[in-house]
This record gives sequence, C-alpha cells and structure tokens, in this order.
Amino acid sequence: MADVKQSRREKAQETRRRMVAAAYRRFTEDGYSATPMDVIAKDAGVAVQTLYFTFRTKGDLLQAAYEFAVEGPVPVPPHLSDWWRAAEEAPDIETALRLFVDGTMTVFERAAPLVWVVLGDENARKSYEYNDGLRRTGYERAITFLAAKHPLREGLSETRARDILLVLLGPQLYNQYTRDLNWTAEEVAAWTTNALLEQLFGVSSGR
Repeated sequence: MADVKQSRREKAQETRRRMVAAAYRRFTEDGYSATPMDVIAKDAGVAVQTLYFTFRTKGDLLQAAYEFAVEGPVPVPPHLSDWWRAAEEAPDIETALRLFVDGTMTVFERAAPLVWVVLGDENARKSYEYNDGLRRTGYERAITFLAAKHPLREGLSETRARDILLVLLGPQLYNQYTRDLNWTAEEVAAWTTNALLEQLFGVSSGR
C-alpha cells in the first residue's frame, strides 16, 4: 500500500511539473494574458479541470511558473543553492562577487524571459511585484555577506548598495544585453562583475 501511495504521489508531482513547464513555455512565448488555460492544459496533456484543480487560478499558475524559472527543474531557492553558498564562503570579494553574478546568470537564463513578457502586462503586475520583492530581500542578504568581505565604497549605505545591485544585476538589463544587443551571458556576467566591484566596493578588476 505504501508503494502505491508513493507511486500516486510521484505521478501527481510529475503531472504538476508538466503543467508548470507548459505554462512557462506558453507564457514566455505568447505572453501571460494572451495564453488561455485550455491551451496550457492541452500542451501538458491534462484536462483543463485538472489544471484548475491543481492551481485554482491562472495567477497561481503564473506564480508556479515564476518559482520554476527561479528555482530550476529541481527546486532549490537561490539562497540555498550551491553557488550562493560558494559565494558566501569565498575568501575575497572578487571571487565572491564573481560566483554570485555567475550563479545569478543561470537563474536569469530561465527567469528573464518570463520577466520580459509580464513586465508590461497589468494582469501579471501583482505577481511580478511579489517576486521582485523576493529578489530585493535576497539581494539585501547578499549585500550583507559581501560587505563583510570588503567594505562598501565610502558613503555608500547598504540600502543604496542593494539598489545598485538590483539594477545592474537585474533581469531587465540582462534581457537588454542578451536580446537587444546580442551579448552572451558570459559577456554580461563579466561586465556586471566589473561594474559591481567598482560601484559597490571601489575595486578594479581585470576580468
């Protein structure tokens, strides 16, 4: 009986993952408001009733798609990820910031396309603001451990440092560089690391 329950639970989890992945694909390709729930259900191979039973509303499904984009196929919040931990444990500010930026770029590769399509969609505004609030909280935590490795530039508060981090290491700027200007993610990461070292810590790097 335990094996049967586990099998059912695993099947339900796999179905949920399939629905979320289908929603993520449709939202990023067609937009949030332009994507009907029945189209997502068809892509996922489930009845639309199953989609609504699992997520209740389209907004809840968008939130699940956000979490999928940020945490990845095997859900791990950024602040619990290996790359975040490696940045916290790095011996110097340059290594720590490089690891933090590189890790964040892996998140942006999934999350930035979703942010791109929902930014101008008023129906998705609430979800965007909620998730950007989570990013602010995470970046506040990051500034704290980074500033413990090297003092911030003279006169720069942690709040202002967080603001700079939000803009320079943000999905909007990532999208502009990669989508509009054809930079690679590696080029964006290198530029962002150098810019943050200078703007936050007054440190120059040859990277």
